[in-house]
Amino acid sequence: MSGDQNIILFDIPSKGHCASWSPNTWKSSNRPSPLPFYRTKLYVLITLLPSFPARLLLNYKQIPYITQWTELSKIDPHLRSLGIPPKPSSPYSPPYTLPTIRFPDGNYVMDSKNIAASLEEKYPSPPIHLDSPQVAKIEALLPQLLVPMRGILIPKIGRTLLNQESVPYFHETRSKTFGMPLDQMDRELGGDAQWEEAKPVIREFAALLEENGGPFVFGAEVSYADFILVGALCLFKKLGEGVFERVVEMEPAFSALYEASGKWLEKDD
Repeated sequence: MSGDQNIILFDIPSKGHCASWSPNTWKSSNRPSPLPFYRTKLYVLITLLPSFPARLLLNYKQIPYITQWTELSKIDPHLRSLGIPPKPSSPYSPPYTLPTIRFPDGNYVMDSKNIAASLEEKYPSPPIHLDSPQVAKIEALLPQLLVPMRGILIPKIGRTLLNQESVPYFHETRSKTFGMPLDQMDRELGGDAQWEEAKPVIREFAALLEENGGPFVFGAEVSYADFILVGALCLFKKLGEGVFERVVEMEPAFSALYEASGKWLEKDD
C-alpha cells in the first residue's frame, strides 16, 4: 500500500469531487440511548457521520495524511482484506466501520473517538480537550437529535451524496433497518413536524456554544467538542436542499462556528 510514511484515512467517497461528507463521531458514544428507539436503528443513524471529526483533527494538528476512498458496500470486505481485527461482536454495530486510520507503524484504529484518543496520545500538541465534560454532553445529546431528523437526513444521503455504486446497498440496508422504503421515510418523516421535534435539541447545542461567548464551545479555543458539531454541520451543508440553512437560521451560533472552523475544512480529500 502506498503512503506508508503517512497516516492513511479510510473514508467514504461522494459524488463529483471526491470529498469527505460524513462526520463520523456520533457513533463514538457508548452511552445507551435515552430514547425509546431500537439501538440497532440508533446505530445506523449515528453512522450517518463517518469521518469528519477525525479529518478535522488531522487538519488541526497539521498531521500529514492521505485518503483511501472505500465505497459503503465494500467497507467490510476491504478492511477485512487488510487483516484488521474486527471490533468486538455486538448486535448493534457491524465488525468493520469507517472512519479507520492506518498509522505509519502499521497499526489500524477504527471509530472517530478511538482515533482521536490515539492521535492525542501520539501528537499531543495542540491539545483538543478530548475528556472535557462538554464532549460528554454533546455525545449524550446527539441521539436526541438524530432520531427526529432520521427522515430528513437518510433519504437525502442516498439521493445527493453517494456514488451510484453504493446507492442500492444503502437503500436496501437502510430500508430494512427502518422498516420502510426511503422515499416513504422522506414523505412521512422528513417534514416540518420533525424539524419542530428537533428544534429544542438544536437549541441545547447552540447554548453550549454561547455559554463562553463563542464561536467555539470554550470561547476562543477550539476543541474536540467543536469538531463533533462541525462534522454534523458539514453533513448538513453537503446534503443541500436547505438543511444547513435551516439549522443556522434557527441558531446563528452554528454559522459562527462553521466559519471559524474554515481553515480546518480546506483539505477534504
